[in-house]
Amino acid sequence: MKSFLIKTLGCKVNSYESEFIRGLLLSKNYKEVSENADICIVNTCTVTNTADNKSKQVINNIKKNNPNAVVVACGCFCQFREDEIASLIDADIIIGNKNKSKILDYINEYETNHKKIIDFYDMDNQIFEDMEIKKFETHHRAFVKVEDGCNNFCSYCIIPYVRGRVRSKDFNKCIMEVNDLVLSGHKEIVLSGIHTGQYNSDGNRLSDLINELSKIELLKRIRLSSVEIVELDPEMMKIIKDNKKFVSHLHIPLQAGSDNILKSMNRRYDLKYFTDKVNEIRKNRPGISLTTDVIVGFPGETEEDFNNTLKYCKEIKFAKIHVFPYSDRNGTVASRMTNKVPGNIKKDRVRKLLELSNELEKEYFNSFINKDVDVLIEEFKDGYYYGFTDNYIPVKLIGNYKINEIYTINLKKDNINFNLE
Repeated sequence: MKSFLIKTLGCKVNSYESEFIRGLLLSKNYKEVSENADICIVNTCTVTNTADNKSKQVINNIKKNNPNAVVVACGCFCQFREDEIASLIDADIIIGNKNKSKILDYINEYETNHKKIIDFYDMDNQIFEDMEIKKFETHHRAFVKVEDGCNNFCSYCIIPYVRGRVRSKDFNKCIMEVNDLVLSGHKEIVLSGIHTGQYNSDGNRLSDLINELSKIELLKRIRLSSVEIVELDPEMMKIIKDNKKFVSHLHIPLQAGSDNILKSMNRRYDLKYFTDKVNEIRKNRPGISLTTDVIVGFPGETEEDFNNTLKYCKEIKFAKIHVFPYSDRNGTVASRMTNKVPGNIKKDRVRKLLELSNELEKEYFNSFINKDVDVLIEEFKDGYYYGFTDNYIPVKLIGNYKINEIYTINLKKDNINFNLE
């Protein structure tokens, strides 16, 4: 029996695709191992320079530690570095973001011919590559990829170039896949995509998909991996207000708390629009957790711009801020901009924003102490049961609980899996 291992870097879409590949190999009687595998697959990320470096390092280390293995490298890093990828990594099969579902065919071809395979496609005009997962072995929350690609072309972002344009999974196929996952025991589904809010299958938008999924009796929670503020239309706002299965958590990228920087980033809103939408969200769903992404050190970002970002994040009271130092991506508009921010200044700004995020996270978690919350138990470790509330508070419990069940508890400080001191 041949063995395999999969290393996944990056986003929830990559996690979904890797899970599909895992299921495909298991169905063909491959055995999954953590080391010394016959087949090693790395699903890469290129969202930042750090992601590039890690992708390269992981691939080359795997080949070094598994010299007799067939090494497969796929995904965004490979697609981005298509012209030079063969000189950067030591892999036997190299593909981009098309045909991940056909990895087994590539492996069979290589094992027959023993010739290096490098296969890339122009991602601009691709159709949605169908994959279907019946059970998510690695998580109790199951990700479902319903969309791929992006049309926004934010000035700093390489993803539209390596993932292609927006395309969506067939509406009925989404329903059937979620049904299968729920029948396999999953109680929470995370709808994922590169630009999930742009989902559109023959006129069925994201709100239509959520409303239809809500009819599945055994499905208890529906979560989005991320959504843009401009995509929260009246139908989505109605879901936030009335849909009991839609969780009290939204991840909405801000990227900057300065209108000047937002304009340079080619973001499609200003701070007034963002604020008005947040106020509407909180009116419709009091207590909702709003988390965000912020890029610091974007070209031309002054000290005043950064201080405005700090001030704005504090005023909005995000429950958590994911902070990223700006990273040049060759081929993007921002990479050609002048007034680059020095690395030491970016590092200091990251630190300050993370400190604020820590404070805001504590404040949000503390606001739920002594309140009844529903917790989905996901893990038992070192005498504790671990899980998350629907608004994404990490919880640890001692007692008699079952994995993958939802319990209502009165939240105490000691139950929160976070240092509140």
